[in-house]
Amino acid sequence: MNIIDLAIKGGWLMGVLFALSLIAVALFIERWLTTKKAEKVEEKTFIDVIRAIDQERIDDATNICKLSESHICKILEQGLNYGKDDVNLATETIDQSANQFVRSLEKNLNTLSTLAAIAPLIGFLGTVTGMIKTFYELHVSAGGVVDINILSGGIYEALVTTVGGLIVGIICIVFYNYLLSRIEAIAFVVEAKINQVNAHLRRIPK
Repeated sequence: MNIIDLAIKGGWLMGVLFALSLIAVALFIERWLTTKKAEKVEEKTFIDVIRAIDQERIDDATNICKLSESHICKILEQGLNYGKDDVNLATETIDQSANQFVRSLEKNLNTLSTLAAIAPLIGFLGTVTGMIKTFYELHVSAGGVVDINILSGGIYEALVTTVGGLIVGIICIVFYNYLLSRIEAIAFVVEAKINQVNAHLRRIPK
């Protein structure tokens, strides 16, 4: 018996688990691509921005950020627009933009976490329904001949859905923790870069 035949034995709940696994994979790929793009820093461009700020060329620093594809530069651009008029407002805007950026990276993580929680429950539901079928067959066949095929079908459903639910749940947990670790690493880099820029902005004479 191959895996497909075994999964079919699990009943309609295996279809639900399969759908959940597809959703989890799609969410993981989408978030992975997003975080991979967010890792792009462009160190040379960042150094040029710092140099322009130190020389009080805020307009030049803003233009450099506009031409960059780096997410950090896009964050800085929103704050540097206020750099010439109000340094405090500029640094506050940069901090807020950085927080919003990090929160945007966490999009759909809650969905993965939810899938990790409900997949095993669906598997256990299959366990219960499978055992109900088994015991029902025993009940209606009391005193008579029990059809072993019907009994084995209920047991198959009970065991297969349990395994399927645990597998999907484990995969979702791995996806969730992997993405969370990547986002935390990106947030650490963003915070360090933002603090560096803000420190240079505060050196500008008021």
